[in-house]
Amino acid sequence: MTRGLRTFLTMAVLVAVFVGGTYTGVRLLFAKPPSLPEVAADTCRNRTLDRGEQLSTNQVRVNVLNASERSGLANRTMINLQTRGFLPGTITNAPEDTRIGNVRVVAREPNRVDARLVGAQFKGKVQYTKGVPGDDANVEILIGKKFEGLKKKTIESMKAKNRVTICVPDLTEPVS
Repeated sequence: MTRGLRTFLTMAVLVAVFVGGTYTGVRLLFAKPPSLPEVAADTCRNRTLDRGEQLSTNQVRVNVLNASERSGLANRTMINLQTRGFLPGTITNAPEDTRIGNVRVVAREPNRVDARLVGAQFKGKVQYTKGVPGDDANVEILIGKKFEGLKKKTIESMKAKNRVTICVPDLTEPVS
């Protein structure tokens, strides 16, 4: 084989690899991303607590929203709540116009055992507001500009004051 033919064949192979790679790369770049496994909309199961029954921290999912100007405060608070046994939900910033002093607990029923268990973890004045927490969380916590932190002692469980049905995160079935 002559030197000129070998050079031509080498260049032809290199051009083919380059064109094929470019074509594949462009197709991947503009392709619809592969779908991630769907998380069932119902990721919790209803549990009825009778009066006096205990609800523990590992049965309550919380979202934490930062309404202060301190960067990372929601994340640090979530980490501390996780060490107390709470299940993590969403961590994000609160809308800019949100005004909170210390802590606001948002729950479907502010006097329910799940809201009281979460609120009992914090120092200082805790406001309770009726609302629907985002995602599948039981309780949403808004951290304000005057945030005092969490109490030193963890309250691991709390008794229900009356019969109540709570959607407890279902961790028994693996998410596919």
